[in-house]
Amino acid sequence: MRGSKMVLTGAVLAFGMWGAAIAAPAVVPAQPAVEDCQKMGGEVSALIDKQNTSPNLPAARSAFQVGIMECMDGDDAAANKHYQDAKKLLTEDQKVTPPPAPAQKKQAG
Repeated sequence: MRGSKMVLTGAVLAFGMWGAAIAAPAVVPAQPAVEDCQKMGGEVSALIDKQNTSPNLPAARSAFQVGIMECMDGDDAAANKHYQDAKKLLTEDQKVTPPPAPAQKKQAG
């Protein structure tokens, strides 16, 4: 009788601990804070309006549009990366290389 009580008590304790382990919330490691993509997108949008004569405007707009799509999908980190790329294109003094000059034809003669 004593042996069966010990087995029963052990089983009850095991099931109790197992139930507590299932009910306990999982520990999630802290993620570094990511800036809100809507805020950063607004800043880049204003910069695009301000730098409307930049030679890199088409590339910046393209990166900005990709950022908007990422932000709408809820991926703030990816959106902010594209916004940073757009901002970099508009704020750094990057020159667009001019097209090559047409080759002059040799005159026969």
